[in-house]
Amino acid sequence: MTRRLFIALALPEAVRAELGRTRDQLASRRDRVSWVRDEQLHLTLRFLGDTEDALVPDLERELEELAARHAAPALRLGEPGIFGHADAPRVLWVGLKGELAGLEALAADLEKRLRRLGLPPADHGFKAHLTLGRVKSCRPDLAAAHLAFPPLPLELRPRELELIESRLRPEGPEYHVLARHILK
Repeated sequence: MTRRLFIALALPEAVRAELGRTRDQLASRRDRVSWVRDEQLHLTLRFLGDTEDALVPDLERELEELAARHAAPALRLGEPGIFGHADAPRVLWVGLKGELAGLEALAADLEKRLRRLGLPPADHGFKAHLTLGRVKSCRPDLAAAHLAFPPLPLELRPRELELIESRLRPEGPEYHVLARHILK
């Protein structure tokens, strides 16, 4: 059997709430966007997709070792951004600033460990961002409205490294934390 998995850093509640307020302002526009709920906001390090259940114990062991080797990076929220073209964005996100070298080292170490377990390489390189929503369709000015938001002056030090199962439901994904390890 398989599970749809990803590995992420949990965000502090205050950061999730502030990002939720920004998201709610954009959601009032009534574009067709699948918005990320406050409790599901996270910093994805690696999406694994459908993963064999038999691999979960090995993943948990690797994450425990990974957490013991890396310190929680001191970050702050950065500029808003988009994936896709400005007239047809696919994803609306908020960037990160601060100790990005530490965050990137964590992501690179994770990638090496996943490859050792026989998982295929990531589809694309790591980009530090927090997804607010995935665009289904929108008016041409949605990206401009999102990009016009000033950076939020919030600092964060995400300490919890999580292995998360994502179950797709008609009303949106449902997340279940399978393992949690604290960064040193």
